[in-house]
Amino acid sequence: MNFGMFVLGAVVFLISFTFFKISAFLKTKDLEVSWKKLFMVFFVDYLILVIGVLGTGIIFVSLFNSFHG
Repeated sequence: MNFGMFVLGAVVFLISFTFFKISAFLKTKDLEVSWKKLFMVFFVDYLILVIGVLGTGIIFVSLFNSFHG
């Protein structure tokens, strides 16, 4: 059950982060961006995804365990 809650937390974070990135992409006006800058954005986004998925999953499992003993 804890693993399912962890996965649910991860999925919730991924969906919300995806909507955030789509919104940011649609607001981008300058289409000429260097590859180095794009790689840095990808790397930072990847770190945010990893930390966010782990963090949200841990929060979901912790809340579940605290309410269900």
